[in-house]
Amino acid sequence: MPHAPFPAPDLSPYRAALDAAESPAEFSNVLNALLDSVAPSLNEVIDHLAATARWRGQNRGAEVESPPWLLRNAASSIASGLAMATEADVKILRAHYDPAPDLDALQKHSRRAPGPPPAPSGPQYGPSGPRH
Repeated sequence: MPHAPFPAPDLSPYRAALDAAESPAEFSNVLNALLDSVAPSLNEVIDHLAATARWRGQNRGAEVESPPWLLRNAASSIASGLAMATEADVKILRAHYDPAPDLDALQKHSRRAPGPPPAPSGPQYGPSGPRH
């Protein structure tokens, strides 16, 4: 059954927006717009590859490197790629806007920080007067 090739999506607006991005937040917006745009199509590809791997039960007892195994792994790899792109985005944003504390600087600061004030000497009175 011959098939007509599907047109590839035009990613040039995303590339132009990426080139124009000046901050991690702008970068994140571009990446998320791209992922939102392609995820529905990629999810359909994932579903189709998984269905192809199960065609006529050929996936039952399929050996490593067999066509059903490869098709299932291809579907999984696409899904993993989407998840990794999302994880990269979150890590970039966290590194820029919520960086981890510098442990070396904290240790140096704690060595230089003064200790607690000395305990007062003499009798101690509470709000109700001297203790008996």
